[in-house]
Amino acid sequence: MKEPPYTLTEEDKKLIGDLLLELCVELDMHYDDTDMHALKSSFELIGKGVALLGRLSVTAHPDINAIQSRYNRSNQ
Repeated sequence: MKEPPYTLTEEDKKLIGDLLLELCVELDMHYDDTDMHALKSSFELIGKGVALLGRLSVTAHPDINAIQSRYNRSNQ
């Protein structure tokens, strides 16, 4: 029997944001600017997660945006 679609709760949305933040912080702590190019797929995924939060009307933590900016600067 097929279950009805799941509706994300506010707690679910917060969890997604927290997971994105944790991933960003770990990448930020363990990679130098010169090595950030190796994280392209990770930052593409983070970007998709931030976009998902936006579609859910959730603002991503400011540190996520700051770390994404660091990645973008290091790849110019």
